Amino acid sequence: MENQTRVIKCVDAKQGRVFEGIGGITSNGMSKLLMDYPEQQRNEIMDLLFKPMYGVSLQHLKVELGSDVNTSAGTEPSHMRSRTDFDITRGYGLPIAKLAKAINPALLLDALRWGTPLWIQNDEDKLAYYLNFLRGARDEYGLEFDFLGPDINEGAFSRDWTVNTLVPGLRREGFGHIKLVADDSDHGWDIADHAAEDPELFEAVHAYGVHYRQDSTETAKVSGKSLWLSEDLAPFRHSFSRGALHIGKRIIDMYVDGKMVKYELHPLLEAEYENTPFNYKGILVATWPWSGHYRIDPGFWVIAHFTQFMQPGWIYLDDACGQLETGGYVTLTDPNTKDISIVVLNNGPASCSYQFNTGNADRKLYIWKTTEYAHFQLVATHLESDGPYQFTAEPYAIYTITTTTGQRKGDEELSITAESVFPLPYRDDFTDGRPSGNPKYLSDQGGAFEFESNSDDGGLILRQQVKEEQIPIDWTYRRTPEPYTLFGSLEWTNYRLSVEVQLEQQAGYIGLGGRISYTSKSNEPPEGYWLRMRHTGRYELMKGKYPLLQGDTTALDPQAWYALELAFEGRTIKAYWNGEQLFEYTDSEIPSGHAALLSSYHRHAFRGLRIEPIRESSPVSCTRYLNTNPAIHYSGEWDRADGDWNVYARTLAKSGTAGAELSFRFKGEAASVIGKKCADGGFFDVYLNGTYQGTVDTYKQQTGFRKSVYSVSSLDPETETEIRLIVKGMKHPESVNTHVYINAVEVVAGQLLS
Repeated sequence: MENQTRVIKCVDAKQGRVFEGIGGITSNGMSKLLMDYPEQQRNEIMDLLFKPMYGVSLQHLKVELGSDVNTSAGTEPSHMRSRTDFDITRGYGLPIAKLAKAINPALLLDALRWGTPLWIQNDEDKLAYYLNFLRGARDEYGLEFDFLGPDINEGAFSRDWTVNTLVPGLRREGFGHIKLVADDSDHGWDIADHAAEDPELFEAVHAYGVHYRQDSTETAKVSGKSLWLSEDLAPFRHSFSRGALHIGKRIIDMYVDGKMVKYELHPLLEAEYENTPFNYKGILVATWPWSGHYRIDPGFWVIAHFTQFMQPGWIYLDDACGQLETGGYVTLTDPNTKDISIVVLNNGPASCSYQFNTGNADRKLYIWKTTEYAHFQLVATHLESDGPYQFTAEPYAIYTITTTTGQRKGDEELSITAESVFPLPYRDDFTDGRPSGNPKYLSDQGGAFEFESNSDDGGLILRQQVKEEQIPIDWTYRRTPEPYTLFGSLEWTNYRLSVEVQLEQQAGYIGLGGRISYTSKSNEPPEGYWLRMRHTGRYELMKGKYPLLQGDTTALDPQAWYALELAFEGRTIKAYWNGEQLFEYTDSEIPSGHAALLSSYHRHAFRGLRIEPIRESSPVSCTRYLNTNPAIHYSGEWDRADGDWNVYARTLAKSGTAGAELSFRFKGEAASVIGKKCADGGFFDVYLNGTYQGTVDTYKQQTGFRKSVYSVSSLDPETETEIRLIVKGMKHPESVNTHVYINAVEVVAGQLLS
């Protein structure tokens, strides 16, 4: 019954398992942009993530062992690209861990592999790869790891490698203190079943870890091993209820259902470009390093309701833990101080009543509360705790009732700068860095673009490092594209970009791209316009994986530097090679997006990067309005089709009903309606200021995300313009439905009107 008072039995409660913490995972290219932030803002973010009793106070950090493969939203560079190669300073996982450990010396460190360098052919090779990582972390960064995943994240697990090679190798080389966590599975508790019948495997593994589930098997529960939710969701940012509170409930349910004692958020934070996979989830968003702007999501404070009030080593009180369909509660106590903390979560529309007695008559109680609009607030203080105490949890809220003190929100000390698009003009000569380092604002999606000493003048150049004979073995769920690296602003529309390029040998290609709006979870090139120049002199203008045109120039001298340039203005794309125009092409399907450098798997080089406005007075960027914006008006039957990471901000409006209408008014020089083209796409009619412009077919056999389904340009920015889309309820003969999907509206040099 909704109004039933539930009793949280704290006094004489049965003691349960030992809490081992809540942490985050830095992996998959999703932390790279954090390292490009100005020092002040980067330090603020790190304090918010890891400082004890402040911000989210994470207690555990998992780091990816790099392998140069794209493991979701980018690559983590490998510390060993061959048996004889070793450079632990590549990448950003260990630098982040060093910063975090300095902030919280008690922070627990974990490491796990996603991909596999190609040179690893046997268990001894694999051991060398692991040991060099651990030695490098110790020698270069002063880091000692507490835990290690013995094999591939969500992939194959080798019992013999773990028992016969890894464990004795760790002990022999001075890393015997490291505890193994296995098997980071996304399909079940097989490791518990196997270890129950294998004493050597049982002895080798400290904790059993699974991903994305809150239940466990009886075999796992009675094993005597720690059970970890060693990778699970970070909050999706659409909805407080379906995002932040949903994650809080998962943390409660993992113990009540599964007796799991550690929760690891994936990702640690959002510090990747928004057009990469798995965006729009995280407790803190840091995708604007050029401005220093960052955002704290409400999910951040939901996690703080656990981490600021209980520490690893605290003990669950089983009789004071429970779950409801819309929420639940967990209670933990400090075995030394006898402090107690109760987390109560209500993710439903009705209030829930509770009664409890902590049994600590000499302690005062404090209640902290977070709702969608009021975060981490101390709402009641110095309550007598000899009870019984009556408590009501409001709808859609999380509370912590505690005898502890010293918690701090910390946001009064922050210097969060304003959000801004990437400012132009911008130049990077790739001389400000160190060998093996990564340039600011570049996010590798394939290969490894790193600084290297230039033999010509002793300075630095940028070179793609992964060769054809080194192409690593991909992670289970992501294929790595041929080398390219993203940079810039997703809102860039009209701009000119140029770079000097050099081929290392007479092989492969080198490329430059713009208006990159989307990157798929595959080995396909980025969705945008990019020029591929082959070593033979053959060039191709590509739109994603599709060629638009091709031509020839003279073969490239591998010792020479060449100037490559692309310019985007409205629907026009121009390309230049050594100052001479190669072509002019017209296309309007992708109106905005990032820039990219591209290369085949050869050690080709770049220098002298420039990004500029087309003309000094020309608008560079668009303003993007999601389909949920109140200035976009709907009539007729429209549904939500939210959640897909392929679309901007995971939000989509959908209708297949004849007469359903979408309209908006704006002032600006140009506008585009962004939607999805797909196998169930249908027709809509377009009206510009009341005048019929034609019928648009959104059918496409292979789905195209973030595509302009209608655009208009060369408008008077001082004049109001109205666009109306009317769903026809009709379709292409090969389409399976009449749906029209709308994701966003982009306006250049103007804004929507309410």
